[in-house]
Amino acid sequence: MMRRALLLATLLGFMPLVAAAAQAASPTPPKEELQAELSTREISIQSNFTGIEILVYGSIDFSQTKAPDPGNYDVIAIIRAPSQPLVARRKERVAGIWVNSRGEVYPAVPGFYAALSTRPFRAITSDETLKTLGVGIVNLDFGRPATEDLREAQYRSAVIRLKQKQQLFQEDDDGVSFVGRSLFRATVALPVNVPTGRYTADVYLFRDGELIGKNLSTLEVNKAGFERTIYLLAFNQPFAYGLLAVLVAVLTGLAGWFAFRRE
Repeated sequence: MMRRALLLATLLGFMPLVAAAAQAASPTPPKEELQAELSTREISIQSNFTGIEILVYGSIDFSQTKAPDPGNYDVIAIIRAPSQPLVARRKERVAGIWVNSRGEVYPAVPGFYAALSTRPFRAITSDETLKTLGVGIVNLDFGRPATEDLREAQYRSAVIRLKQKQQLFQEDDDGVSFVGRSLFRATVALPVNVPTGRYTADVYLFRDGELIGKNLSTLEVNKAGFERTIYLLAFNQPFAYGLLAVLVAVLTGLAGWFAFRRE
């Protein structure tokens, strides 16, 4: 009886060690990895261009969820065109004539900006993280720090309003949707007046409010064909472009005169 009790005590003493060894030997679940891609990497703008929709899609490799649950993962996609200087002016009436007044200069305003997400940005992560990543139109700095000056705020609001009217600034907090357990997709509409250049597509993966993955892609938007020739001539050889414009105007006028002259 004594030997049996001693054996039982020995076995009980070894059980925690066996459990710890088994836990150490079990493989650690791999960390989630974000994979994202664009439906196209190059857009050519010709005379018949009327805008285009591009698809942002991807997956979460090694997803830890067993079923679709929008509360676990969130995705934010940012499509952004190169930034350019912009001068915002207000028209004022002087002596009965509307003229442009002194305006505000913004060194770096995105030519196009679209932010899409699975739900409202502030429900996904903190305001500090959103500002650091530049998520949301309100967090764009335009190349200069935001101030509390009322005049500057009015000009900034006017720039944002005009860009949104031209569909060059877009926000959609329901623009990203999950398909199945770990696949997601989003559609971005590029308008007819979209600027050219190399765009960036940043896709961020969040889990329970924490940024756990990021993917960066690029998109080339260029003019093609005759439009590209005229575009390059206007920017690279402005004098020759001006002469050509005058010549075309003269020839068009002469052609109209010959076509509609009265005998």
